[in-house]
Amino acid sequence: MSLNYFFNPRAVAVVGASDNPAKLGRQIFDNIIRGGFKGKIFPINLTAKKIAGRPAYRSLTDLPKGGRAALLVIIAIPAPLVPAEVEKCARGGIKNIIIIAAGFKESGVAGKKREEAIARLAARYRLNILGPNCLGMINTWQGLNATFAAADRAVGQSALLSQSGAVGAAALDWLRAKDFNFGYFISLGNKVSLDENKILEYLATDKKIALIIAYLEEIKDGQKLMSLISRLAKRKPVAILTAGKSVAGRRLALSHTGSLVGSAAAVATGLERAGAIGLENMAELFNLLLLFKKESWHDKNSRELHIITNAGGLGVLSVDEISRCGLTLGSHQDILGDADAKRYRQAIDKTLADKKVNNLLVLLTPQTSTEPLATARALVVAARRYPRKLIMASFVGGQSLVSAEKLLAKNGVPTFAYPEEAIRSFKKLVAYQEKMKSLRPYQTPLVAARPLVKRPIKSADYLASLSVLKKYGLPIVKTEAYNHRHLSAYRYPTVLKISGPDFLHKTDRGGVITDLKTPADLRRAAVALLKKNKRALKNPANYLVVQEQVKSAREIILGFKRDALFGPLLMVGQGGVDAEVFKDFQLAVSDLNQTEAVKLIHRLKIYPILQGARGRTKYDIQAMATALVKLARLANEHPEISELDINPLFVFEKGVRAADVRIIL
Repeated sequence: MSLNYFFNPRAVAVVGASDNPAKLGRQIFDNIIRGGFKGKIFPINLTAKKIAGRPAYRSLTDLPKGGRAALLVIIAIPAPLVPAEVEKCARGGIKNIIIIAAGFKESGVAGKKREEAIARLAARYRLNILGPNCLGMINTWQGLNATFAAADRAVGQSALLSQSGAVGAAALDWLRAKDFNFGYFISLGNKVSLDENKILEYLATDKKIALIIAYLEEIKDGQKLMSLISRLAKRKPVAILTAGKSVAGRRLALSHTGSLVGSAAAVATGLERAGAIGLENMAELFNLLLLFKKESWHDKNSRELHIITNAGGLGVLSVDEISRCGLTLGSHQDILGDADAKRYRQAIDKTLADKKVNNLLVLLTPQTSTEPLATARALVVAARRYPRKLIMASFVGGQSLVSAEKLLAKNGVPTFAYPEEAIRSFKKLVAYQEKMKSLRPYQTPLVAARPLVKRPIKSADYLASLSVLKKYGLPIVKTEAYNHRHLSAYRYPTVLKISGPDFLHKTDRGGVITDLKTPADLRRAAVALLKKNKRALKNPANYLVVQEQVKSAREIILGFKRDALFGPLLMVGQGGVDAEVFKDFQLAVSDLNQTEAVKLIHRLKIYPILQGARGRTKYDIQAMATALVKLARLANEHPEISELDINPLFVFEKGVRAADVRIIL
């Protein structure tokens, strides 16, 4: 399903174009004319003879028959009337449609039925539909502003996708204020047909676009999104801001677009794996746009940032932020509060003349001798002289700096309200470039032709679960059912546990007794557990097990949880009874390899301890990573398992062994 004529139509029809300037149809119609679109423009209105001096048509069926494949129809009429217009398009051979109106699945039962009817038409006739409940689309390269928002006509190399029309409108207004030119603006709305994946597939082929930034309240297919971005990111950075990170946010996102939202952890993990730049808020979105102007970033960057400032305090705050972000401070030049434009220019020229300097942040506060506008001109000259070096500015103050900031923005010098914003944005840039060095394309893991456990797992029984781990090559601590007739056969010291569906957290229920040194100790412990849990043990699924006692090991937790959008999410972290207290864990999607598993473990707070900090025992990181990779295979081959925890996984100087496992089907 080609999107070429959707984004590059030869003609546009506006259903709902009106003589009333307050109507959205008229505003969109006027924007198309003002934008300079060179193709034919057809206003559709049931009663008007002319709209804005152009002949009007009563219906889409009255349009000329030729060229309908290259026609884009914008439907700007009330929601109840929309399905009939979409059907006219479908039956008339018109494939490309934008639906502006709200009042669909986000608004209740009637709206949901309307949207379902449109979805059926889209599937049957292979329609490209943007929306409903959207702002529209802009292609500055075509001079096409098919929205009801104001936008400049200058072309650029960025594409902006927004599921929220209001967020999109705010972004467009901000871009105009910052003299930032873009190529495409695409308001996704409810995504009845065109979603972020289909749009990304098109943008991947458009050589005019160098950067893609998206605001999403819903992700349609997380695994496909990872695949697309991971193949695209090295050529075109993709930055994504997602909503619904909190429970309240997810509830509002649902009411806003009628969409289900994945868990924040799953989304963040999936986007990181894909190589996308994750954004936390609107400020980060806007600030990143400043840095990713094509002239302002390059592939020879470093973590080192140099600073020039006329304010000592501002410089100190900036150095603190550089340290917090894990970056490297290069030179730090305090040229004092009486610095004029000449002193700034000399410091800037001297710093940038050094071939080792790639990144410079210039700070300025308005003082008696300060010349903001002249200093801004010096920065513009420097940016033109050194186009492959990243030069940022943060002029901190108020009204006296407005003209200087406008000059910098107009000439493409990234300008930030505060130095911390510049430094955090720079960190995003550096992290992206470092990620690209090791990024490999994501592919949905294929189930092996011969899975290690051939049949679906139907039981979450404790001993059966340990057996599954063993079949996948995960070493386990020797464990067997308790039998009072064979007390002398067990190896001492030993551990007695109560296992079963009523004892998912054994320690919390007093269901683990350790350091049993003799058969008599084991018998007494068993009697105590049986007495304490008499009612629960009437269920045969709950029973006692005896397990070898392990010493000189570090307790780690491994596990996975199956996410509807991104597949199995693997977890590794500090284990034992305090796992949920310290929350020291890392997540990954299930296609990870040994190298990536090791890197994941490196990110744990307890990693220095695992490495033998301060003369402690050094534990087997490679064995931990191998266990994680084997667990990934298990997760991929058994979709019937929704969750699995191994806690603890004992890690030794050499090797690992699983002690406790919980499977939820």
